Amino acid sequence: MLRNLSISKSLISRISPRRELRIALFVAMEACWSYGMFAFLSALIDARPASPFAIWLGYWIAMIAGRVLPRSQKRWIVLQLLAIAIAALTILAVARIELYERLDAFDLSWLPQFIRALATTQVTLSAERLIGLAMLFAFVRGLGYAQRPLTLWFVGFRFRVGVVIFCFLLIATSTIHPLPLTPWLFIYFAIALLSIALARIEEMVGDAHLGSRWAITLLSAITFVIFLGVALLQILSLETVSAIFGLLAPLWIAITLLLAILAFPAALIAEWLVGLLRPMLEAIQSFADALRQLAPQNQPEREITELDPGIVSTIVPTLQTLVVIAIFLFAGYLLARALHRRMLQIEEETFVREAVGDQADTLRRVNIAKKRKPRSRARDASAESIRRIYAALVARAKATGLARANAETPYEFLPRLTRAFAHADDLRAITEAYVATHYAERDLSGELTRVRAAWARVEQTMRAAKSK
Repeated sequence: MLRNLSISKSLISRISPRRELRIALFVAMEACWSYGMFAFLSALIDARPASPFAIWLGYWIAMIAGRVLPRSQKRWIVLQLLAIAIAALTILAVARIELYERLDAFDLSWLPQFIRALATTQVTLSAERLIGLAMLFAFVRGLGYAQRPLTLWFVGFRFRVGVVIFCFLLIATSTIHPLPLTPWLFIYFAIALLSIALARIEEMVGDAHLGSRWAITLLSAITFVIFLGVALLQILSLETVSAIFGLLAPLWIAITLLLAILAFPAALIAEWLVGLLRPMLEAIQSFADALRQLAPQNQPEREITELDPGIVSTIVPTLQTLVVIAIFLFAGYLLARALHRRMLQIEEETFVREAVGDQADTLRRVNIAKKRKPRSRARDASAESIRRIYAALVARAKATGLARANAETPYEFLPRLTRAFAHADDLRAITEAYVATHYAERDLSGELTRVRAAWARVEQTMRAAKSK
C-alpha cells in the first residue's frame, strides 16, 4: 500500500499545470479551425455538426493517450489495439452526447442505430458519419501531435496553417454557403496568442515561477490585440472598400487608355507570330489528312452509347466539387509553405547575432544562404531547438550575473561558463551543437536528445546558483 501511495505521489509530482495548460490551449487552437471546417461541411448537407467541445475532447484524449501509452512498455501491436479501442470509445461517447442526449442514461438502443448509420452502403454524408469523421480526424491528429514537443517553432507554424485554413473557409462561406465563422476566428487568435506566449516562456525560463502580474500583463496584451482587430474589422468593411474604389474611379480611364496603347503593338506582334507559324500549321494539317486517307474505308460506324443523364448529373457536380477542393488545398499548401519559409527567415534574423567580420564576409554568407536549397522540416526543427536551448543558456547565465558580451563568440564565452558552473562537458556539448547548427548548418537531428539532457542538468545547476 505504501508503494502504491508513493507511486501515486510521484505521478502527481510529475504533473506540470503549465505544461497541461499548454497542451489544452494547443488542442483548443487546433479544434477551432477543425470545427469551422466540419461546420461548413454540415451546413452543406443541413446536418448537425459536432460541437467545438467534442472536437477539443477528441484532440485532448488522443494527446493524453499518445503520451501515456508508450510509457507502458507494451508490445507495439498491443499499443495499436489500445489506441483503436480508446478512439472507438471516444467516438461512441461523443455520439451519445451529441446525437442522443434525450435518451435515458442507461438506454443503449442508440448504439445499433449509430453503428448501422456508419456501416450503411449509401454514399451519403449523414450526421452520424459526419460526427464520426470529425472525431476520427481529431483523434488521429492528436495522436500525431502527442510525441512532438510543443516548441515555439511548432506552435507558431500550426498557428500560421490555421490562419490559412480560416482564410479559405471564410472565402468558401462567403461564396458557397453563408456561415458565421468570424467570431471563431477571433477566438482562434486569442487562444493561439496565449499558446505561443506559453511556448516562448517555456523555452526561455523553463519551470520558473510566474506570478499574477505576469498573467495580467499577458492577458491584457492579448485583449488589446483582439480589440484592435475588431476595430480594424469595423473600418475595413465592404462599404469602405467600395468607397475607396469610388475614389479611384477616375484612374480607370487612365488604365483603359494605357491598355489601348499597349493593345496596338500586341496585335502587331500577334499577327507576325501567326504569319510565322502558318506554314508549320499547314504542314501538320496536310500530314493529318494523309494519315486519315490511310484508314480503311466503308467500315460500319460503331454505335455510340449515351450515358445515363442521372449518372452524368451525379458525377459532374461531384467532380467539380473535388476539383475546387483540390485547388483550394493546393493553393493553401503553397501559401502555408511560403509563410513557413518567411517565418523561418524572420526567426533566423531574430536569433542570429550581428557578424563580427567585415561587410564583404557578411554579404558572402547571406548570398550563400539564399542560394542554398531549403532543408527538411525535421532538420529545421532540431536546429531551431538547439538554437533556443543555447539562447536559454545565455539568458540563465545573464540572470546569475554572467552576461555574454556583444562581440564575444560562443567559444570565447565557454571558458567563463565552465569556471562559473559545473557540468563542463554538458556546457561544451551545448556550445558545440549550437556552433555546428548555427554557423556550419550541420544536421544534428540525432544529437538533439543528448543536447536536451545536457541542458536539463545545466539548467538545474544554474537555477540553484541563482537561488543562492
